[in-house]
Amino acid sequence: MSGTLYGLGVGPGDPELLTLKARAILERVPVLAVPVSQRGEESLALQVVQPFIQPGQKILSLFMPMTHDRAYLERSWDAAAAELGQHLKAGQDIAFLTLGDASLYSTYSYLMQRLQNLRPGLKIVTVPGITSFAAAAASLNVPLAMGDEPLAIIPALKDPAALKEYLALFPNLVLMKVARHYDAIVDVLEEAGVAKGSVLASRCGQPGESFNRDLAAGKGKKQDYLSLIIVKGAGQG
Repeated sequence: MSGTLYGLGVGPGDPELLTLKARAILERVPVLAVPVSQRGEESLALQVVQPFIQPGQKILSLFMPMTHDRAYLERSWDAAAAELGQHLKAGQDIAFLTLGDASLYSTYSYLMQRLQNLRPGLKIVTVPGITSFAAAAASLNVPLAMGDEPLAIIPALKDPAALKEYLALFPNLVLMKVARHYDAIVDVLEEAGVAKGSVLASRCGQPGESFNRDLAAGKGKKQDYLSLIIVKGAGQG
């Protein structure tokens, strides 16, 4: 009998934000799979669940490079899916751990699709996790959206100027992975008059967590990779 693939969103970093369902699964599966962007590095997702790892569990570190080279990514996803497939074929259940939510901008989605193609009929269970922006909003006591307000979740912007279009359409935005173009993003927010109502959240739920409402003060400084900006009041000018 084939094993089951579990996709576990482990939340933003605080082990107490792990769901009861995710904890119950990770404590009973024989294999835990974690993505790493560099060979030999320690997985952040694995650090989150460290208190719940059981003796004898096998840890698979799957190489998932941080690159825009699509062909390289495809080869990495294929190799990881093949490795997971061997354990599933042997009847071993696997929990693939991912920060935040398993269905939101997660490598898990690519692996799930490949395993569905490799092993039709494979049982897959995806367990949602608390996102970094939900945790940040809760820590700040800031509503992400109210009433019938729309909310836009924007991934890493290749062209910060494109943010102007979103600001005109959405009163609430979450800008994820802002570190690379932080200064340019803040420039756009300042021009739109919403910088003062925005907040930078870094490493939410992890050691070194910080929140900063003075976005301009962070310009010219290196921002943590795990940083996002919550924007309120856009599109109301």
